[in-house]
Amino acid sequence: MYSVFFCGIIPVMNERELFEKTNGRTLSGAYCFAGSEELLKQQAVDRIVALLDPGFADLNLKRLKAPEPLLLLDALRSVPVFDALCVSIVTDYSDDEVFSGLEKLRALDTLFAAQDAITLFVRRGAARDSALVRLFKEKNRFVSFDALDEDRAMRMCMRVCANRGVRLDRPEAYRLVDMVGTDAYRLQNEASKLCDYVGSGGAVTDAVLKTVVTPSVEFEIFPMLNALLAGNKKAAMRMLQEALRDRNENALGIASFLEGRLKSMLIAKELLEEKRPRAEVLKSIGGSPKAAEMTLKNAQKFSVERLRFAVAAFAEINANLKKGLTDEENGLILAICQSF
Repeated sequence: MYSVFFCGIIPVMNERELFEKTNGRTLSGAYCFAGSEELLKQQAVDRIVALLDPGFADLNLKRLKAPEPLLLLDALRSVPVFDALCVSIVTDYSDDEVFSGLEKLRALDTLFAAQDAITLFVRRGAARDSALVRLFKEKNRFVSFDALDEDRAMRMCMRVCANRGVRLDRPEAYRLVDMVGTDAYRLQNEASKLCDYVGSGGAVTDAVLKTVVTPSVEFEIFPMLNALLAGNKKAAMRMLQEALRDRNENALGIASFLEGRLKSMLIAKELLEEKRPRAEVLKSIGGSPKAAEMTLKNAQKFSVERLRFAVAAFAEINANLKKGLTDEENGLILAICQSF
């Protein structure tokens, strides 16, 4: 049996350390990639695959989907062909099956023994706690690609633009993140659109942002939500009609956003009534720090019962659509009128 014991703080490899090891070609053995930021995760995988000699990559790159233990063990013991390195990428695997399978084969140490082979266990989304994850963490082979904070998101946008010869200053980068959010895929796409629009040598201005960028529903609807929370229903309904008409927003998409915000407020309110620490409440809300702070502030304006009623009102829209009792836009308006 293979037992893992921990004392104190477990080291976890960060993205910078991984980047340095990749550039220095000092990676070997198995690593586990997880976390919510899928683009950065994929870019890390691509950088490691790029270490292979392109002429022999077909011979030295394996992609294994939910492999059997023996097939996985074969990959872990792979040797490069006409190259100094081989890479295996494992996806859609079960932590428990991998751990127990290798344990039965007395091969858990094989995960970290290779000198000229890299095996990447790539998990979509966050990893759950498991014996396999704890083992990777103990060996400092676990890398979590967490959601970007606003500062990292801005720096990423500025880097994308700089690589294309386009100037994006911090105020405009902040505005871009505010409009789009911190998802790396969306930010890269919008930054690329900006570069295409202004061309090499150009600069991104506020006017360019307004012309080119497709704002997130959150950016579009937050002013309307704030008006509703402030009791200004007339202004909110005007904003809703403008969003539906000018921005071609989907009524069900707006309803889903509002329902999600109300659910977050409900969670925050329930935790506040349980006297939970503020930091814990903000973490439970999730999202950007600014949005979490706003959600927490708004949650304190309503009772738990009212928030539960509001969440239910938006949840009923789809059921009423299926029954033919309303259409999308009128269902959304009715839920707003009932909830605020």
